[in-house]
Amino acid sequence: MSSDPNSDITRIFREHPALLVSAFYVAASVIGMFYAWSYLRQFGLNVFNYAQISDFLVASLKEPITWACVFVIVGFISLDNISSRRVERKGPSKWFRWYGSPKYRHFNNYAAMLLVLYAIYGWAHHKADITRAGEGKFVDVTYADGDSATSRMLLGTTGQWVFLYDHLTERVEVHPLESIDSIAFQAD
Repeated sequence: MSSDPNSDITRIFREHPALLVSAFYVAASVIGMFYAWSYLRQFGLNVFNYAQISDFLVASLKEPITWACVFVIVGFISLDNISSRRVERKGPSKWFRWYGSPKYRHFNNYAAMLLVLYAIYGWAHHKADITRAGEGKFVDVTYADGDSATSRMLLGTTGQWVFLYDHLTERVEVHPLESIDSIAFQAD
């Protein structure tokens, strides 16, 4: 049996291909949870208090930049790992022995995960700064109790909650979905 963790994972997925769907769902949920948490915490909201498990899969799909971060970083790390294997096969010199080692590639995979989280956190922080500056998506909200429509920025939604932001007063509003009659916005 090989000591390379990547070959063990590949072997498991070859023997049980249905695990790929589960692995994708877990990865999408983690990406969605982390992005939603990173973004909404900039406004003092803990998304975990308002979300259900199914909300996190959708969260990663609502923000495709998070997937771009994942694919770019994983692509670069994969290319680096391929280069490391090539150095290992050629019999690395004394100066490049560390680069061709399985330990380097193992560390590289953990570094990829940390880089993905850092990139998603940075993107969420950037989006929050844009929203605070008043450049978010404005919506007109009509409430179920018949109040007149108010204009707010839409921070996000979950299956049961709507998060709105008033950039002039810097107030965050959390409304249950049942209390909102309609949300209208200008098409881009």
